[in-house]
Amino acid sequence: MAKLSSAELKLYIWSGDILKRPSTPTYTLNKTKLVYQTTIVFEIAELVKDYVEVEFDGNYRNIKQTKNVEWEITRTYDDDTTDGDSEKIKQKAIAFRGYGQLNDNINPELSKDFMISNSVINNLCGSEIIVPFYQQGTDGVTKVVYFQDTTQLKLNTTGSAVPFTIAQEVRLNPPVDIKIDKTASLSSSSNKSVNTSSIPVNANKVTITRADGTTRTINIQCIDECKNLPHKLSFLNKFGVIQSMYFFALKRDGMNTNRTDYKKSNIQIQSNPTSYNPSLHQTRYIENQGRERFTMNTGFIHPSHNQVIKEILVSEYVYIHDSNRVSPSDQTSALAVPVKVLSDNVNLLTRKDDKLINYALEFEADSEFVQSIR
Repeated sequence: MAKLSSAELKLYIWSGDILKRPSTPTYTLNKTKLVYQTTIVFEIAELVKDYVEVEFDGNYRNIKQTKNVEWEITRTYDDDTTDGDSEKIKQKAIAFRGYGQLNDNINPELSKDFMISNSVINNLCGSEIIVPFYQQGTDGVTKVVYFQDTTQLKLNTTGSAVPFTIAQEVRLNPPVDIKIDKTASLSSSSNKSVNTSSIPVNANKVTITRADGTTRTINIQCIDECKNLPHKLSFLNKFGVIQSMYFFALKRDGMNTNRTDYKKSNIQIQSNPTSYNPSLHQTRYIENQGRERFTMNTGFIHPSHNQVIKEILVSEYVYIHDSNRVSPSDQTSALAVPVKVLSDNVNLLTRKDDKLINYALEFEADSEFVQSIR
């Protein structure tokens, strides 16, 4: 029997219609099996990740956070034969910019229901509720029910191509389990995997039913903040989708500056070298720039938000919603402004030791104060 000798991987990464794969692969990789090896392994997560760029301006109906992926592997054997077309390993997938944690081991399978880590959502009373989850016809979520206490408010039965009330609608249909960070097959378009309509504002509980009949419930706590102005933060979580969270307590604003200067002589050498104008600046600047910074407090939150705080601290995409500016793609949504997380040493709190849990996180504007975009 012929033994595996080498393999070629063609990797395609694109956006838009899953059926319109480009003719030229994004990457072509070749590997030869070493004598002591029994298998050939291709590591493609970082290659795919380079192409999964997140675009979010505050409009949840217009998020770009996935890419279509297809790979084709052709094996060559020690008798110089290669796989025929029917024997090649082929697979389509949708790739998210998600990740597993160290204790999740290699290629962890992430959530196939709610795509958030917290079991309680703290929402500003009367505002839009954002609940991302994984959905497709034969796996993931098949039904979503919103409740006010025990009263059913709204029922959505999900299908392979039926719009429903949710922030991130991911229409997936994998024939087998696929794992590239967070992946599965897409039955429509990577650019159209988001569909939002109004979740009942008086809902205090949402229950999903998975394809296997099991259920999971997340409680929604309405908070009517009367002392401080709540601020909404959005970030890319571990599942590779945009998640939002309100910071209800005190917000303090500040400024960081960076200056490079030099001393200029103000003596009037040509006209009168014995005098100078005392109103002229002697200090001149090569660079005089700054960035706005601010510290926000979460207010008292549920312990399950500890994981959310961790995900904010390591998130590559973090935004604060500016209620004074509107999203260019949706005049009813506040503009999402990119920020950086400055907090780098946060102690996790527990109700056992700390009673009430409040986090104060420091952020800095991603862009400089003086417009420097060229």
